[in-house]
Amino acid sequence: MIFGNNKKLLQKLDEMIDEAIAGTFQTESYDESLLSKVESKMVRFIEQSRLRHEQIEGERGRVRSLIGDISHQTKTPLANIALYSQLLAEQGLTDEQSKLVRQITASSDKLNFLIQSLVKTSRLESGVLKIEPKPGNVYDLVSAAIAECKGLAAAKRITLSVAHADAPITALYDSRWCTEALFNIIENALKYSPENGRVTISLAEYEMFIRIDVTDTGRGIRADDLPKVFGRFWRSEESADSSGVGIGLYLAREIIIACGGYIKVSSDIGKGSVFSVFLSKL
Repeated sequence: MIFGNNKKLLQKLDEMIDEAIAGTFQTESYDESLLSKVESKMVRFIEQSRLRHEQIEGERGRVRSLIGDISHQTKTPLANIALYSQLLAEQGLTDEQSKLVRQITASSDKLNFLIQSLVKTSRLESGVLKIEPKPGNVYDLVSAAIAECKGLAAAKRITLSVAHADAPITALYDSRWCTEALFNIIENALKYSPENGRVTISLAEYEMFIRIDVTDTGRGIRADDLPKVFGRFWRSEESADSSGVGIGLYLAREIIIACGGYIKVSSDIGKGSVFSVFLSKL
């Protein structure tokens, strides 16, 4: 008799959990006067979990809506600032005036970059951006990312090179978004490398993954900071004199993870850093 009651209780709990997982659980479908204490607690737990989930989803929706509104409302003013700054720069300005115009342009560019990064982050986290990894030549990915970094490398006279393998290497990646992810990593290496430094991209093939190493000759990252480098908006104390908002590496990691890969970093102070991107093979 006791076994029968326990079996009935377990069956009812099993049914309730299945309904909770499926999102079809309704508290009123159970007669609480007949439930055991365990069943009653399960009802309350499921209801509280559902409410918390709804609150979290509601907050996410409001954040996405807010970021979208900010992006929309700031697009025209930022475009106007850029236009007026360009017009001012074409006038006969004194050195001090030209310096101020450059500061205005740099600040508006930074603000625009931050807003666009926030939009991308919000869409990526909410699943609005669809990452669709497909088989592709990894050298095409590397070449596309490097093409966007040549200007910064030239400005700092940094040698940017790729170590090629003898045969094509294929991996799964989303061409558009992984190009942006790799660009963010290479740009970060260039940004924190000294003038006349060196950034090298090399590839290695393993049984399950393709590894892309981005090696720089920069200042390096402290051991205590290594776990933080992919955090959203995180910047080290030493990077206060460098441009950036601390979101590029976060986006890079999220994109690579969405493609079924992962990123690692190793570094020695004064000797540079190595960011390793692992992409899944076919």
